Amino acid sequence: MAAQNKAAGRLTIKAIAALLLLAPFLVSPTYGQQNSSCVTTFDPTHDYFPDKSQVDGGALFSITYNLNYKVVKNTSLNTTYILTQCGTPAPNATVIPPTNTTVFIQIPVTNLASLATTAVSYIEMLGKQAAIKAVDTEGLVSSPCVQSGLEKGTIVGLEDTNSTLRAEQLKKYDVIFSSFGTEPGSENKTVITSEVEDPSPLNRAEWLEFYATFFNAEKAAQALTASINNNYNCFKSTATTKATTKPVIAWAMYDAPSVYNNNTPSWILSGAPYKRILSTDAGATFFNGTTASSFSTSADFATAVQSVDILIDESVAGSTFDSFLQNYNLLTTTAPGTTLKFIQNKAVFREDGLVNPNNGRDWFGGAVAMDDAVLQDLVRAVHPELFKISQYNWIRNIAKNEPEQLLTSANCTAADTTSPVPDRALSCANLQAGGSGNGSNSAAASLNSLASGVLMLTLGVFTTLAILF
Repeated sequence: MAAQNKAAGRLTIKAIAALLLLAPFLVSPTYGQQNSSCVTTFDPTHDYFPDKSQVDGGALFSITYNLNYKVVKNTSLNTTYILTQCGTPAPNATVIPPTNTTVFIQIPVTNLASLATTAVSYIEMLGKQAAIKAVDTEGLVSSPCVQSGLEKGTIVGLEDTNSTLRAEQLKKYDVIFSSFGTEPGSENKTVITSEVEDPSPLNRAEWLEFYATFFNAEKAAQALTASINNNYNCFKSTATTKATTKPVIAWAMYDAPSVYNNNTPSWILSGAPYKRILSTDAGATFFNGTTASSFSTSADFATAVQSVDILIDESVAGSTFDSFLQNYNLLTTTAPGTTLKFIQNKAVFREDGLVNPNNGRDWFGGAVAMDDAVLQDLVRAVHPELFKISQYNWIRNIAKNEPEQLLTSANCTAADTTSPVPDRALSCANLQAGGSGNGSNSAAASLNSLASGVLMLTLGVFTTLAILF
């Protein structure tokens, strides 16, 4: 990602050497490194998953651990994934009866295709981007390192129009992550995720733990979700307790005439629970209309949003303030937009602060997982007086001509292909302490804290953690 901080806390050569000298005493030749490689001698009494995730209530998935396999369920879709440590036997039919909603997968996964931009971000945050071998709709992927892989040919862009060729491509991959269902011939290796359906921002972040089970990366996921949760709650607490006002915020979209809407334009207010929660947690009053959420004229829309102080434009087309005014038709005699508060306040934002060269938005990638960074952006928009934050990620003010930030393959370094992509959020605690807009990256700080204690662990645990850095 652009200007990403590298995960901190690399061990010194001397420290590594010291641990290596202790290896014969600390690591069993049967169980050593089993989380990251296949088992060579199976022991049915051994627990191959010492690091376990504890899923908080409300998330749309569950995880159950057995000695050599995990049962991971997407409770929203009632699909089950049996993840068996490679080199050990999968549970037989008497233990796990096979059904058309049960998929058996060997882990850790090292060869996957992602059909969703969101999956890429979760996998990269866990430091497992080397496992990504193919992506769908590659023009929309914002990840710099995936863009680099596509350019170099180490990552394949899946065929979009030739279904026969696409099916042949998908045969090459052990696991396919999708948000939309399965494709013919790939039912027995497709994992369907529902993170974008989860209305809770913090539960969206918790899907890091869902993805982690496929890579035996639970320890990393636990550290990440704890960091995101703490940072999110810090921003929320500040915004909801220290702000003296609650500006009214609306999320809106102009739907231009097309074959998909009978060539009829409309102006739409979002009532999505996810945005309602984010808005409230940012110290705002969420607005989605009183009696209607969709309008057939700009005049009706303008009348409806008279009380709105801040507007987030979610339209596909139009990236400038002038194009926004033109699309929404707000400066006409029938829709006197100059009287609207969010125009007078210069408080019109868009979610395209981070885009790739094809205008593919990272809002549909990194923003889904990095919910503390999203809240940071929204607090900056709603209550700029609370923190001195000049930088933004996805939510930029087009009324003040804040530019899009371009993510390209040039933003990917060699180290990024094996290092976790850090959370984009600043540390809320550091911002409160110093009042600066340059607070440290929260996830990097968490990983640094994790690394600082690694010298006290056994070499077996060190091997697992070393994958993160």
